[in-house]
Amino acid sequence: AAEPGPVSVERLVSLPTLSGTPPASPAWSPDGARLAFLWNDRGFPFRDLWVVEGDTPPVRLTVMDPSADALQPFGEHFGADLSLEALRQESSRRHAGGIGEYAWSASGQELYFVYRGDVHALAATGGTPVRLTEGGGKHGLAASPDGERLAFLEGGDLWLLTLADGAVRRLTADAEPGIGTVAVGAFLGADVEYRRPAWSADGRYLAAEFVDRRGVRRMPIPSYLHEEPILHEVRRGYPGDADEIRRVVMIDLGTGRGRGTGTVPELGTVPVPLPLPDATGRSVLTLAWSPTGAELLIEQDSHEAEHRWLHVYSPARGELRTLVADHRPRRIYPLFASAWSSDGRRVHFIDDHDGWYRLHAIPARGGRARPVTRGEFDVAGSGFAATTLASHAASRALYFIAAADGPYERHVYRVPEAGGRPERLTRLPGIHETFALSPDGRRLAVIGSNDTTPGELYVVPVADPAAYRRITHSPLPEFAALPLAAPRYVTFPSRSDDFTLHARILEPPKLQPGRRYPVLIGNVYSETARNQWTWPRPISLLQQHLAHEGEYLVVQVDLRGSAGYGVAFREAFQGDWGGGDLEDLHSTVEYLRTLPHVDPDRIGIWGNSYGGMMVLFALFERPGLFAGGVAGSPAIDPFRFTQYDQRLSRRPERRPDIFAASSLLTRGERLEDPLLFIHGLHDDIVPFRTTVQLMEKLMLLGKDFDMVVPPESGHWWASPEHYAVHTFRKFMQFFARHVPPGGREAAD
Repeated sequence: AAEPGPVSVERLVSLPTLSGTPPASPAWSPDGARLAFLWNDRGFPFRDLWVVEGDTPPVRLTVMDPSADALQPFGEHFGADLSLEALRQESSRRHAGGIGEYAWSASGQELYFVYRGDVHALAATGGTPVRLTEGGGKHGLAASPDGERLAFLEGGDLWLLTLADGAVRRLTADAEPGIGTVAVGAFLGADVEYRRPAWSADGRYLAAEFVDRRGVRRMPIPSYLHEEPILHEVRRGYPGDADEIRRVVMIDLGTGRGRGTGTVPELGTVPVPLPLPDATGRSVLTLAWSPTGAELLIEQDSHEAEHRWLHVYSPARGELRTLVADHRPRRIYPLFASAWSSDGRRVHFIDDHDGWYRLHAIPARGGRARPVTRGEFDVAGSGFAATTLASHAASRALYFIAAADGPYERHVYRVPEAGGRPERLTRLPGIHETFALSPDGRRLAVIGSNDTTPGELYVVPVADPAAYRRITHSPLPEFAALPLAAPRYVTFPSRSDDFTLHARILEPPKLQPGRRYPVLIGNVYSETARNQWTWPRPISLLQQHLAHEGEYLVVQVDLRGSAGYGVAFREAFQGDWGGGDLEDLHSTVEYLRTLPHVDPDRIGIWGNSYGGMMVLFALFERPGLFAGGVAGSPAIDPFRFTQYDQRLSRRPERRPDIFAASSLLTRGERLEDPLLFIHGLHDDIVPFRTTVQLMEKLMLLGKDFDMVVPPESGHWWASPEHYAVHTFRKFMQFFARHVPPGGREAAD
């Protein structure tokens, strides 16, 4: 029989995902007998609740929407009604997320979960779920340690469900709805809301974060897919704007007294906030109760990243102790994490003062911090996430994620809480994103992937890590027929300073001597030279397709700002985009041109957000370096960055030099190379208006470029799938014209 032909790009980027939907949110039952997780084994986003027990295969406990099992591949899913409204409704159904959160009962015999905004209960052995609430809108589920109550959020307020009688009480009445009218984007939160409810170990206290956004700028976004165009608005500030108010609140459910911001109608009290200063200038990174007593750990950082605080609050004494209050002027986006030791006597946290992101411990009553990890490696999670931290009482061990075996991978390690040599527990190569330690400390549930293996759930015996067991098998059967190549990882010097740069190169599998091949550098960003499989963005599938079908070398380089290389390399990014990072890209091109099989005239570049910005810097400042570039949702104007980005840019009144030097709106006159913009109208992270302004300038300068505008996509323009099909089709057509595929005979 003839071999099947290549899979189309349209199929690679649409649903069901050929590489599958990875499992999520693993959690052990309190007795450690069962492991629950969320998963869809058919490649769609709709996740149900699954459980695995012992050495048996995983069991699907819920089928919350039987019709979700009958969804068809893109292009085969059209019904008789092809109206715009019907097509949009079907798209929404295909992208439904299913169960988003759950919690074990204290006995381990039941699970509680939220589906379509209501709380349900289900026996751990399966059966028919029982709906415990009505009306929808619930989330933020938190089970009390005694198993008698469930806290949750509804309409932005805190609520309490007593399981014995099903009684529901509203604990707060402070929330106010958000101003948005279109459910697309990252800034759709309520104007006033509570977040992250957390129970004390004795079940007496309930803490939460309180957020008030009413003073934040109203950013308008035109929206066109309506009877008439409307002006959608979100609470989304710019650097230097008034920021949201964030406080930590507490309710004493033993006496009815609360410490918060407003009223507690059914408890009849007027709570007050915890005594944390500067509610408009700090974010809450950690909110965690001691495992042995009623003390609350609170970690904060300043909105410009330079300051970090660790506090412990004792509600019994009304006392706030500040354990750490440190400052470093070059900090950027935080990689901080903190957690209690297993006996509640110490707090573990990430310190960045000696060149690397390392674990330290400090007495919970205050005192001098000491290092727990040593050595030249970063304790950091995957991507831009901080590490997960977990302690185990019997073994007195601390578990964490780090780059101790090299910057391209993230593994789970354990170390004695007193300090010592870390032991690596995950043996499968790649990136391990999250883990859950069983209550007895004997097993580790971990989700990991690598360059040729999509994300899966594994159970690792702590005493014999090499005997790990794969629990899930997520890829579709068609995935097995896809040709996959393993990339190689290389290093080369920076052309501008003493840094060593690291890159990941995926090459065509049949390189022929005497022929030269095209190169695509991208997706350009920090943290991309990683041994991992991407999801939900179909970048890994696309890269394999480009290498096998287009004979492209696909290159990703860790620009300065990436973790895994120490503090200095990461913080060299601060206030210097379009500077040292552009030199990193230029250094990459110079290295590639030393390879005999690279065609120096066919090197393209693409990226999204910060990566889109770097595409524009490269084309504007280094004409001729690239044969063409695709700039997705490019971060063009620092004056329109988010307030979170002040951790990178600082505030304009404080650092006007950074804002003046780094705006792409002051550039463009040197553009000579082909350029494609892709930017969604509903992007509320990088406003579409900034791309429109740059387009207008380029037109006034007589420059040529192409543009693709998905009408209702957010910051990632290739979602939902119909936008992915359209934008990546245009993407491929652009590079086929300007960086043509295939090997060519080398010129003499």
